[in-house]
Amino acid sequence: LNPLFQAMESEISAAFDSGEPEDILSRAFKLTVTREDICTLQPLGWLNDRIMNFYMGLLVERSKKQGYPAVYAFNTFFYSKLSSTSHKGVKKWTKGVDIFEHDLILVPIHLTTHWTLLVVDLREKTIKYFDSLGQKGDHICKTIL
Repeated sequence: LNPLFQAMESEISAAFDSGEPEDILSRAFKLTVTREDICTLQPLGWLNDRIMNFYMGLLVERSKKQGYPAVYAFNTFFYSKLSSTSHKGVKKWTKGVDIFEHDLILVPIHLTTHWTLLVVDLREKTIKYFDSLGQKGDHICKTIL
């Protein structure tokens, strides 16, 4: 096996297997990820909002590199707040940010038992909804508009 792959496997095993659930494994994007959070990535794990927000942060960070589309990602609580309070309730969420300067806007959505993703592609002027269970999500798209 490739030595780099072996080192990566060792790191993953250590994150899952050794230590206390509250051990902090990473800090970035104003988030703290614990061993307990990382363990939600195991098979049959229940993916939590911290992992989703962290991943959105990774996508935004990567988008700053040359050759990648500029990405803005909303927090995982954005859609639930929007759907319960209207646009007034989330108006401050983009304070100081011109979201129209980005190519893609990502909206992770938690639907009780699974995650979906809404992508606003400003380059193509489209809204795409991704759901691993195959639901259309028309009502979600309308809420975002």
